[in-house]
Amino acid sequence: MSSPIPQVSVAGHQVGRMGYGLMQLTWTPTPPPEEESFKAIKAAADAGATCWSTATFYGPDFANIKLIANFFKKHPEYKEKIVLVVKGGADHTTLQPKGEDIEFLRSELKKTQEILGDKKIDVYSLARLSHHASVEEQFTNLDTLRKEGLFTAVGASEMGVDSLEKAQKITPIAIIEIEVSLFSFEKAIRDVVQWSSTNKVPIFAYSPLGRGFLTRTYKSPEDIPDGDFKKMIPRFQGEAFYENLKLVDKLDEIAGKKGVNTSQLALAWIVGLSNYTIPIPGSSKPQRAIENTQAANIKLTSEENKTISDILDSFEVVGTRYPGAGMAHLVSCLE
Repeated sequence: MSSPIPQVSVAGHQVGRMGYGLMQLTWTPTPPPEEESFKAIKAAADAGATCWSTATFYGPDFANIKLIANFFKKHPEYKEKIVLVVKGGADHTTLQPKGEDIEFLRSELKKTQEILGDKKIDVYSLARLSHHASVEEQFTNLDTLRKEGLFTAVGASEMGVDSLEKAQKITPIAIIEIEVSLFSFEKAIRDVVQWSSTNKVPIFAYSPLGRGFLTRTYKSPEDIPDGDFKKMIPRFQGEAFYENLKLVDKLDEIAGKKGVNTSQLALAWIVGLSNYTIPIPGSSKPQRAIENTQAANIKLTSEENKTISDILDSFEVVGTRYPGAGMAHLVSCLE
């Protein structure tokens, strides 16, 4: 069956160059009703977003995995169409990385598979590397579990080039998930994009719309609801919020001239970074999911790309992309 959008190979399967992130369907103060989520999930898949990003800790008691399992029960014909990338290896309460604990990982994988039934885990990755073991030890654990048949391919998440080089010597990497957006494109991220292209390892670009900042979801820091993780992110706070909106002003102008909306511009820009980038926007609204996915077909001109590059080179985003404690486990700080 032909795809409505360009494709790339992940874990031995051809998938769309726009993926789908399911986090906000369960890991949010007010998750949407399941039936509403199903409509958005199906709309994204039908538009060509056939590689999905989930995690064992996206909500209480494997909530996101259960949502996916329920979707496949209702729509079994999608099981073979979808490549499922599952992040785990973190304590579900504290989110502390546990990549050094092979028994924890094995147990988590078995529980995930039990929930999914006969839908295989295509890719499994550690959401964050543990500081209590080397990269090599943690990827040896992953390779052992892969050989046990608990999943098909090993993925990576929030890892810089040096760590990826070490991991790749242990086992092939199917995909590397890092934050890539017009709002997050510092040197460590650019280096991973280059590594990905050189090594032909696809990138799952999470938060490709800057957690809603690039789409003006919030007009002020006060608009962010209580209990929302973004309340704690420095670049969404106080004066930084308003300074960073100046970047959105510039991007809105480029999008307006091209006749697309800013979210489509932002997603198309990521797709255009290399042949291996797969943005993973999330939405609980079917029409938005379709619009996001179709952005994979939008091509930016060399002039538009140069204008964007010049803006990114001259505009310094104010504030970090995670709160202090969270920064310790990011690609930007691991090398």
